[in-house]
Amino acid sequence: MVDKEMLSAMEELLERKLDEKLDQKFDENLKPVNIKLDRLETSVEKLDERTASLETSVEKMEERTTSLETSVTKLETSVEKLGERTTGLEMSVSRLETSVEKLDERTAKLETDMNFIKVVQLENNVIPRLNTIEKCYLDTSKRYLERTEQIDRMDSDISILKQIVTNHSEKLKKAQ
Repeated sequence: MVDKEMLSAMEELLERKLDEKLDQKFDENLKPVNIKLDRLETSVEKLDERTASLETSVEKMEERTTSLETSVTKLETSVEKLGERTTGLEMSVSRLETSVEKLDERTAKLETDMNFIKVVQLENNVIPRLNTIEKCYLDTSKRYLERTEQIDRMDSDISILKQIVTNHSEKLKKAQ
């Protein structure tokens, strides 16, 4: 019987160990599932909050839509009134275009007259004066050009005179 008791004790011990191991393994395997369940619960709570927020937003959108519909009706009325006023403006613009055409004709005539005056002024006044200025300038420049060679010769002569005076001064100093 000792064998049976021993076997029974061993069996009990093995069962306990197996239960502990199984519980431990079960707990380890369930831990990620529990974590995911916690996350899911949090997500569901957030979704509930967002759904409530969306419902509020939809209600506000409905209110705004009603307000916009009222505004659109007012705008349509205003556009009709503007259409009526535009007709009057179109007539005024037509009259202005006629006036502008007349002004364009007068401006063209004035430009022609101004061109004539400019030509007459240029031919009778400015061009003769320019010719006189040109003549004086050419005469002066010819004189300067003719004198350039003379000035160069004078410069050369002055340099020679300086050397001669310097030499004579030295000779006079030595002679004294």
